[in-house]
Amino acid sequence: MKPLRIDPKTADLDDLIGRGILLHGHEGPFLVAGIRMGLLALDLLESPGYFGLAAECEAGTTPPLSCLADGIQVGSGCTVGKGNLRVTEANRPRVTFTDAGGRRLVVELRAEVWKTFRESDADKATALARQAPISRLFLWERTVAR
Repeated sequence: MKPLRIDPKTADLDDLIGRGILLHGHEGPFLVAGIRMGLLALDLLESPGYFGLAAECEAGTTPPLSCLADGIQVGSGCTVGKGNLRVTEANRPRVTFTDAGGRRLVVELRAEVWKTFRESDADKATALARQAPISRLFLWERTVAR
């Protein structure tokens, strides 16, 4: 069986959000942000997703911040069930992606965006997560794992 691939350059964000809603149960800003984080990681690490990539999501297990992890699953193909997504209780919107070659990408929601997500109504925050340029939503840094 041929493994699935996610091409971040041609992926349809609306389609992925639809898939995320089927997994998660509703749309929200952290779900959408997680999907976009996953796509960013696939793009910058030149990964097809699903396999050969691991993610550590620091969002914890308390909603709504924890919803980020469901978005990561949809956007990157990393899942808890396959063991290549780990969720830690740091309670911050930050994810570290590591590929099989040891390249690492740390992606974090900008502080002002996180504040908007927490203080705005869900529709406004979700629209921001969907529509804002990646550079307005996230900070990121690439490194090589040691």
